[in-house]
Amino acid sequence: MTKLKETQIIAEEGSRMTQSVSRPEKVKLGRGRRIWRKALIWMVIVAISFLIGLTAYHFVRYIPLTEALKETQSDLNAAEVHLELLRCLTDVNNARIALFMDDVDSAKAALANMPQRLDNLASVINEYDDSLAKDMQERLGLIVSGLDRDVETAKIDLGLLAKDLLNIEAIIFGQ
Repeated sequence: MTKLKETQIIAEEGSRMTQSVSRPEKVKLGRGRRIWRKALIWMVIVAISFLIGLTAYHFVRYIPLTEALKETQSDLNAAEVHLELLRCLTDVNNARIALFMDDVDSAKAALANMPQRLDNLASVINEYDDSLAKDMQERLGLIVSGLDRDVETAKIDLGLLAKDLLNIEAIIFGQ
């Protein structure tokens, strides 16, 4: 029976050891360490809340503002194209008025910037009519070269150019 008692004693000692290993004594923290620990936990909670707020701000405010900015930019580009078209029309009408007053030099001055403006509008005009932009450039060249020779033909060509510009405005901007 001694073997039986020995095994019981060994088993009891083993269970005591597992109990002592599985449950280490809790170390009590001092007052200062408890305060710092709670402060650190609250700082982490505040930081996480701040990051959640930044993320919400991004999706609620920033993304819609970005889309609105893109829409405003496209509206601005359309307004710039419209302004350039109106400048061309103004130049043509100024040249027509100058020709009606028999002032060829003023008509030439009014048409001085037209080739560049028509080049700026060429890409927009090509979207609606491929040959119209090229025809308008050729007509402008004929007008400028014919101002010294035949004023009446230049007046007619300026009227046709003004008509083309008004048609383009009506097609693009619906006016």
